[in-house]
Amino acid sequence: MLKSKEITINSSLTELYKIEEFVEAISDVYNINNNYYSTILISLDEAVRNAIEHGNEFSADKKVTISFAAKNGELIFSVNDDGDGFILNDIPDPTSPDYDINQETGKGLFLMKQLSDSISSNIKGNEISMHFKVSSINKELAVQRNLALKTFFQENKQTVNV
Repeated sequence: MLKSKEITINSSLTELYKIEEFVEAISDVYNINNNYYSTILISLDEAVRNAIEHGNEFSADKKVTISFAAKNGELIFSVNDDGDGFILNDIPDPTSPDYDINQETGKGLFLMKQLSDSISSNIKGNEISMHFKVSSINKELAVQRNLALKTFFQENKQTVNV
């Protein structure tokens, strides 16, 4: 089974389509359903957009590297840019009553935090990692299979305890 994968893209928003291909390939291997696929894709897309815009400042000579690793029951997606970095906990929470709505920071990071099981950054602050627990994927898949079985047996007028 696929344990890791990596791609590097140019610092241009026109490169974002490569993220979808990257997540699709991983989703096929891990049998990730559409709902969880969308969650991962939205999170990763937001992280890459931030890396291009805030980290690399759209600089054509800088790159963004997107990595995937499967370990310890998690699927981990990391985004690394060539920028100076940031401090994860210094970014304001857009749901805070003190948040200035005219501010343009924090919304993407908030979205990433809400969609992933956990989020972390490296010491320099130019790499962010989003962790997705495999158990979350498997639970949803198990629920779907259970429902499909119940529906099948109901349609065939048979009973089963699942």
